Amino acid sequence: MIKEIVEFMDANEGIEDYFIQNEVSNSYLHYYIKIQNNMVCKDLLDIDNLDNELKETLKYMTYYQKGMHNKYLDKNKGLGGSSPYILTVKILFNKLNENETVKTNLNNKANRIKIQYESALAYLDNDEEKNKLIDIQKYLEKNLEKSLLSQEHIINELKQKYDNLKKNKKEVSIEIRVYIDVGLNKVKSFYEKFVEKRAFLDTKKAGLYKGNCAICNQVSDELSLPYVLSTLGDDCGMKLTMPLQLTNHICKTCTLKLHKFKVMTDNQQLTKPFPLFIDKKNLFGEQKSILKDNEKKKSYREIIKSIYYTNPKDLKNFYLLNYYSKSDNGWKLQIKDLDYIENFQYMTSIKIKNFLDIKNSYKLNDFYDRELSVFQLEKIFNELVFDKKLQNNYFNDYKELKITYWKIDSSNSNNMLKNYLIKYRQNFYDFIYKSHQSAFALIDFREMLLDIIVDDIRHDDKNKEGYSIYENEIKEKLNLLFSLKKQEEKKVDNGEFIELKKKMKNSLGYWRDVKDEEGNLILKADKKPKKEFVFGVDFIENNDNFFAFLCGQLARFLIEKSKAKKENKSHADFSGFTEWQKSKLLKEYMWETHRKYAHELKFDKKYDNAMSIVMTYRDDLEMESVMEYMIAGYFSDNQIKYQNNTTEESEDE
Repeated sequence: MIKEIVEFMDANEGIEDYFIQNEVSNSYLHYYIKIQNNMVCKDLLDIDNLDNELKETLKYMTYYQKGMHNKYLDKNKGLGGSSPYILTVKILFNKLNENETVKTNLNNKANRIKIQYESALAYLDNDEEKNKLIDIQKYLEKNLEKSLLSQEHIINELKQKYDNLKKNKKEVSIEIRVYIDVGLNKVKSFYEKFVEKRAFLDTKKAGLYKGNCAICNQVSDELSLPYVLSTLGDDCGMKLTMPLQLTNHICKTCTLKLHKFKVMTDNQQLTKPFPLFIDKKNLFGEQKSILKDNEKKKSYREIIKSIYYTNPKDLKNFYLLNYYSKSDNGWKLQIKDLDYIENFQYMTSIKIKNFLDIKNSYKLNDFYDRELSVFQLEKIFNELVFDKKLQNNYFNDYKELKITYWKIDSSNSNNMLKNYLIKYRQNFYDFIYKSHQSAFALIDFREMLLDIIVDDIRHDDKNKEGYSIYENEIKEKLNLLFSLKKQEEKKVDNGEFIELKKKMKNSLGYWRDVKDEEGNLILKADKKPKKEFVFGVDFIENNDNFFAFLCGQLARFLIEKSKAKKENKSHADFSGFTEWQKSKLLKEYMWETHRKYAHELKFDKKYDNAMSIVMTYRDDLEMESVMEYMIAGYFSDNQIKYQNNTTEESEDE
């Protein structure tokens, strides 16, 4: 893998420039000195109003002065960083008995400019380069402090800072970032020489060898262990099974390339995860649609999508690298996950159906009835199911994950959602990013989604307008659940729901009127009544899904008899119906609810048929086995409604 990184950098020369972030900080003041053909221009910069060329110059100079974290020209006595072309100077202000003192730290205890530049000379071999650097040193020793202290803006800012101290007035300071622009080529050249010379870990411990480099096979007098990937005391933070072999026989040239790759990971600049192609190592650089999109860096998902729509055959034979690189780990490139992808499958065969016939969809509106890519599926689970906590938490420590019931203004931890995220995030990652189909198949979607849906119902509350907070997403989670059951060939399709509703209509019956044979009425064309229909049954058997669906319909009908429902349309009351294991216990609870609202009920054949069907159904049904149908019945258009004898119902109702 280390070899592949170096080969990738060779095949995409200069690729690191694409990932350089603008790290010119507002926490400094910025003083710019341009030296060209013995001409010197200098000025204090307003970095919010720079032309594009100067912005780019400062961006690259800032990048090149970083060198290697925790490796400086002279950390204790110099002026910071790893370059003689960017210096950090502190200006201090104090006031004692009305006597103002303004000074720099350039000559505090030592001549810091001299120390910085003498340290820098050790990295140059060419006498001409050394002489030019000495000339810059002499110029700065003579002029820099005087120039900075003559800047009225700096002095005024220091005075203001001092005056803002209300008590215990003491010395204040401002840091100035000084840029010596001698041309980016020279700045870059020094940066690369610095990295090469400081590229290894402690050679006394790791050893220094002669021979052939383990990566490029070139003969070198200096081979050792690169600082980039490890410290001598750890294992790179890698799993033991990862195919990453460390060697202390790497030359400085290859280590420089490893360093450039590592720097691309600093501050998450490099796409994460990152695809390192084996067969076509320059594939990344070839993709113009990747590199030149209005200067916007593309995410891993966008890179893969771009390659898929350009040439899908290229999505094979690459390493997938997921890394960790932050200041708290010494900016070492720690590997969170590394795997070889033989053949990446961008599209899935999964389609989401609108089983509940939602009119105004929530998160799924753009995804119904179309095959989904793996990243669209990830988006659905991330946003709809895992409250936007999946996508950026594949590898985070359990303790770092914070998931609460924030939608109902509660800071209580949602441990159920958190536990399912921890349980299945590796499965999602392996399926989405590595095309491991078996990982997806091992997810118990029914258990997970049902538990989450029931938990949503239990915690539901009203919003400011009095409507349910969770209703829309509960319906969409049901659509997702039934769609995934269909994917598992469990014979769920839109037709089943159409049949359920049709059976519901026929089983509950009614309209009526018509008459005659002296009972009169009839009419029509169009003096109205006429009608008829009727059907209706009071008993069914061997249809568990229909029974559960009807229980949901009946539960909704009864709950809405509560006068409080006019002001609070949350569905928390329905949770009482979801807690029973056996149909016998649910039927008893249904009857108690019927008695509770009996005074609100009118005589109606539809309702009577519904209650009769439910109450006469078998007692030993495990309600968990049909829970999704009961919840779907509750959230579907309710067909148990009172008759209006003056209006003929539509045959579609």
